[in-house]
Amino acid sequence: MGKVLNSTEQAWCDDLLLRLRLRDVPGTRIGEVLAEVESHVAETGEHPREAFGPPREYADQVADALGIRPVGTWAWVRGSLGVRDLLVAVLTGLGGFATAEGLWSLAAGDRSLFGLPAWAVAAAGALVLAACTARFVLAARRGDDADPVLDPRTGADMVPFTRKQVALLAGLPVLLLAMTVVGGLLSR
Repeated sequence: MGKVLNSTEQAWCDDLLLRLRLRDVPGTRIGEVLAEVESHVAETGEHPREAFGPPREYADQVADALGIRPVGTWAWVRGSLGVRDLLVAVLTGLGGFATAEGLWSLAAGDRSLFGLPAWAVAAAGALVLAACTARFVLAARRGDDADPVLDPRTGADMVPFTRKQVALLAGLPVLLLAMTVVGGLLSR
């Protein structure tokens, strides 16, 4: 295979990947572009920034070559996320806030939002979070909007979702909620 990318080269490639995704470049083409960059680095030892320029400019060049026009921020939100996904994101935020506020108030022995019982606010927030999580998991299993970035040389996923990432995504919110309870207990 050749030289393994160092951390700054990998960071450049990660930035390029994100910028290509934001420009709606198809996953297959992103895989080809990343493979070209990795091959160039392996063959020449040259840093990708020296060879291809800043990731944003190179992503713009790739998208322009494919005839993909840049879009404004609001158009990107509407087109890429969709109203349903935006609603799920807002509900997730509200559910997280309600859960944290309910747990804090419960631990502190206080009433919660609008004078409601803390356990009810925490439970309602947790239900909203569970529903949003279920929607996310089901969408991921169905492969909604799946456009994987595959390495054209091996067919392997170039952006694998690792167990570490899953543990971080699940563990960090649980840790933060536990800290919320501790904070509420300490505020008594």
